[in-house]
Amino acid sequence: MKKLVLIFTCAALATGGAYAQNKLVDEVKSEIGGMNANSSTFKNARGKIKAALSNEETKNSALAWFIAGKSGYGFYDKCMGEKAIGKQVDDKDMCTALLEGYEYFMKALELDKVPELEKDGTQKVDKKTGAPKFKTKYTKEIVSLVAGHVNDFMNAGNGFYDAKDYVNAAKAWGIFCDFENAEYLGKFRPEFPDSTYAQIRFYQGVSAWQAEDLKGALKAFEQARQKGYKDKDVYDYSMSVAAGIPDNDEAVVAIAKEAYPLFGKKDNTYVRIIVNDLLNKEKYDEANKVIDQTIAENPSNEEYLDLKGVLLEQQNKIEEAIEYFKKAVDANPDYAKGNFDLGRMYFNKAVKVQEENPTLNSAQLKAKTEPFYRQALPYLEKCHALDKDNSDCKRALSNIYYQMGDEEKLKAIEAE
Repeated sequence: MKKLVLIFTCAALATGGAYAQNKLVDEVKSEIGGMNANSSTFKNARGKIKAALSNEETKNSALAWFIAGKSGYGFYDKCMGEKAIGKQVDDKDMCTALLEGYEYFMKALELDKVPELEKDGTQKVDKKTGAPKFKTKYTKEIVSLVAGHVNDFMNAGNGFYDAKDYVNAAKAWGIFCDFENAEYLGKFRPEFPDSTYAQIRFYQGVSAWQAEDLKGALKAFEQARQKGYKDKDVYDYSMSVAAGIPDNDEAVVAIAKEAYPLFGKKDNTYVRIIVNDLLNKEKYDEANKVIDQTIAENPSNEEYLDLKGVLLEQQNKIEEAIEYFKKAVDANPDYAKGNFDLGRMYFNKAVKVQEENPTLNSAQLKAKTEPFYRQALPYLEKCHALDKDNSDCKRALSNIYYQMGDEEKLKAIEAE
């Protein structure tokens, strides 16, 4: 008898727990449905309902999640109403309630699909489509509420961004754009111009980037470009975040190739990435084709001329490389890299003489190397004047001053 009493007692406790949680859901439902419910009512409801969402007895209840969603959306709506008449509201909390409410509604939609059964217990199917048939209780109202707040997610993204909550800004803007393909909305699916989605996807990408979600940012920027966002910023941001993701060089190159036809004349970054990739793969013919076409379109661009010189140097065509480095310096005498590359080529010639003539005495060696050092000197000195931070240039100059016995200049550059 004692065992039976104990069993009945445990059953009563379990039933009592379920009853308490279901009662909590009903209480919150009643509170937010009252005529006098205000923002405080909904704020309290938001906190109160969370217990039912984690409790074993009610966490799989579509009603519990539906009421939680209504609490969030209701709080947002009440705050918007108060804000419209000049009352002070917490913008971030208001937007957070909208975001939470949406997530609760999505869970409620998932749980609200109850299979329709035949008399034999098998699931009913639609005779025309063959799709399984379900009964729903809250879906219609959820769809109506979500559809009525589509634009609010655009505004919520702005609110989160202004509050520097970049994680939720990206989330809100992402939800807004995802409404375009939300099949559950049916005829209520919004139809905005591609330009609107493109702009919001770009904002989403910037927010994800600031939140250090590089993969999320890269995806959002790609979606922005697919929707027709063609501003230069989206390509530069895309390459920057792609470069920050390990083992993602191919993505960087792909974005550069996409940007090059649009902005290659304004910015040499794209062609440089493309050519460097081809160099790394030793695809010299393709690299030459790309840079030659670029130079044909921009014949006086010192950076492209210099890049052609680097390409020729990689192919060990030293004299041809020197000619292109000269063209780069002629196009812009104050181009630091061009001066460095030209000076470096003459300096390397002197080093090569030293390596190939180990038996020459110092006087003989000086006679052979000094002409190259003198050729290198004005370009390296010009580079140093233009770019004090170029440590390779400093080392080369130190070597030349030492070889030529110019102690004064050697001491000066070593003092730096």
